[in-house]
Amino acid sequence: MSDRPRRRAPSAAAPRASRPRFRNQLLFVFGILVLAAGAFYTALVVATQIDQIFFPDSEINLGGLGKLPGIDSGNDDADIGKRRINVLFMGMDRRPREGNAPTRTDTMFVVTVDPATHTARGLAMPRDLWVDIPTKSGNSTFKERINAAYVIGELQGYSGGGPGLAKQTVEKLLGIKIDYYVNIDLEGFKTVIKALGGIDVDVPENLAVNDRTYSDTELPGDYYPCVVKAGLQHLDEKQALCFARVRNGSSDLDRILRQQLIIYAVMDRVTSLRILADPQNAVNLWKQYKNAISTDVTDLQILGFAKLAASIDPNQVSFGSLAAAVTPWTTPDLASVLQPSKEGIKQLVEAFLADDRLLQENASVEVQNGTGLAGQATKAIDFLSSLGIPNGLLVAVNAAEEQSQTQIIDYSGKTYTARRLAAWLNLPEERIRRATPADQALRSSQSDIVIILGADAKLESAVAP
Repeated sequence: MSDRPRRRAPSAAAPRASRPRFRNQLLFVFGILVLAAGAFYTALVVATQIDQIFFPDSEINLGGLGKLPGIDSGNDDADIGKRRINVLFMGMDRRPREGNAPTRTDTMFVVTVDPATHTARGLAMPRDLWVDIPTKSGNSTFKERINAAYVIGELQGYSGGGPGLAKQTVEKLLGIKIDYYVNIDLEGFKTVIKALGGIDVDVPENLAVNDRTYSDTELPGDYYPCVVKAGLQHLDEKQALCFARVRNGSSDLDRILRQQLIIYAVMDRVTSLRILADPQNAVNLWKQYKNAISTDVTDLQILGFAKLAASIDPNQVSFGSLAAAVTPWTTPDLASVLQPSKEGIKQLVEAFLADDRLLQENASVEVQNGTGLAGQATKAIDFLSSLGIPNGLLVAVNAAEEQSQTQIIDYSGKTYTARRLAAWLNLPEERIRRATPADQALRSSQSDIVIILGADAKLESAVAP
């Protein structure tokens, strides 16, 4: 027996010692690949979001990849114009010496644009309107002039700041959804009018102004005589501003009428300069003058808005105000305000949102619930009523059996209403069909149109105004 030490037999576990190291190496490589993929995806998201700003005629189009979260398909502007859009315009009562300090609004009006009818309407709200303003919690309201909503939102740190509270206040007052806001101060207004080379306004006798003590800054001794006579007048930026703002010897309701004349004059000037003949012109002007205003409309949406504006028939633009629905009132604190009539405002808003072609067809609509979920037909009725179809023309019933797909059946040839219903419910027009003799047994009333809600109906994502 030898004293030489025995050689240890190879251990069966030795190869396993390298496996953890190999597994760690695989995890390390996989981690690098994940990080690389994440960085590439992030870069792709950023690139497709900013391409329209720097290369407006050469946007990146990724086809099917455009459906991935955050990826821009290259058709952002196509999303503008599929539904009614409501925009709140605010003119700030801010003097040049005040810089960017929060202030009250001098002018507030909502413009609603209906792409289906190529129409636009405006509705002005007097600055002294006594309204309900939501508290920060959103659980209650307090009374104040409507022109204070913006500055309260800014100074008290509301969600969304001044624009957020102003939008909420107007939504509560009018009962409609405000999609966007545009905010312009005195200097921004003058910048826009100057860029247009001034405007031509046909001034009625009752709206002519002669205020020798008018002042933009309201500093002692800083007076700018504001004299605009009746008849066709060409106004530069300073004259247009004073014509829109002057209060001496004039009511707030007269100011609203003068501001509407300014809006029409701006539209005429834009048309005569053919600014919207090529929507890209509007994009270029936006890049040049966008610092004159503030808005939640993004650079990516400007081209879509320009195309939408170009599609509006100038003869189908009208403006109104809430003047017919207010009454002068003195608060317990002896403040002179305008008290709104709830029913009066409701009627004005209905006219504001009215679709003339829809009203002409006057189609009655039966909504059948074939979703298998209780209450969907009633929910649809409430939705359609908010879009301008009178309640007396709507009826809700249960379908004879559940349906997989929502369908619209036109019994009376009222095709415009049928197409509008499809658009509101996010349905392709292929889901509309003319009624056949076999369809007569489907309806439970003599309604002109029957909507059968199927399992695919998603009323929570329907296109509301």
